[in-house]
Amino acid sequence: MFNTVSVIGGDLRQLTLAEELVKDGYDVIIYGFTKEINTDDIPQTHDLKRALSADIVILPVPVSFDNVHINAPFSDEEPTIEDTAESINPLSIVFGGRISDHLSARLTARGIKHRDYMKRDELAIRNAIPTAEGAIELAISETPITVHGSKCLVLGYGKVGKILSRFLDGLGAQTYVQARKYADLALIEGHGCYPLTPNEVRSRIGEFDIIFNTVPSLILDKDVLTKINKDSLIIDLASKPGGVDFGTAKELGLRVIWALSLPGRVAPVTSGKIIKDTITNILSELEV
Repeated sequence: MFNTVSVIGGDLRQLTLAEELVKDGYDVIIYGFTKEINTDDIPQTHDLKRALSADIVILPVPVSFDNVHINAPFSDEEPTIEDTAESINPLSIVFGGRISDHLSARLTARGIKHRDYMKRDELAIRNAIPTAEGAIELAISETPITVHGSKCLVLGYGKVGKILSRFLDGLGAQTYVQARKYADLALIEGHGCYPLTPNEVRSRIGEFDIIFNTVPSLILDKDVLTKINKDSLIIDLASKPGGVDFGTAKELGLRVIWALSLPGRVAPVTSGKIIKDTITNILSELEV
């Protein structure tokens, strides 16, 4: 029976996750929350090996920023990827967000079952809502104009692009959306926004007050950036490597915000519950 759970490192999302698992009846301990945060309601250990002996080990999102240390901003310790991979109970199930190929290979070599919860569609779809809300919050706070009546461009019509464009349209923005597929272009129009092909975006990029990128590949390259209005704000929502040539943007004096991990920053409680639900779904599929 998989009953003991350790939640290791991460931000406030992971604390909510731990609290929700306690409500579900799991025996939960946390590791990596020693700084400036109230964790009185959940047992905490300072012994990494004890934490890694649990039936279910939950690592943060992302697991690591530098591929050396576990992401643990509220910890006085600096647990490493190597120590973690070597010390995990081989009978555990390991969960993590954006597990690197290196860590995955290490776990596989030890025969440890592991799953990346960030690769799940149900999490990505539900996470699109706090991401979109956070992007709009940035647009409101970082521009001298209202979103209502502004001319906004959303690059990409995936999970985040769909939610974000709908929210912008609801706020009264003139909302343009770039997509490649003809079916998506038709859907964008059907949802009351203005569809644009990539070629149309290149010729009209200078028209927009706020540009939101959701595509995790270089889409705002030097050629495109030189055509953007200097008063525009670019908000890149894409995961690494992002979709903006940041060096060129800086040289051109363009304002760019690379808004990584917005769900954890703007809605950690909701995001923690989403992660918990996703892990519960995976455990159900694994029948443990």
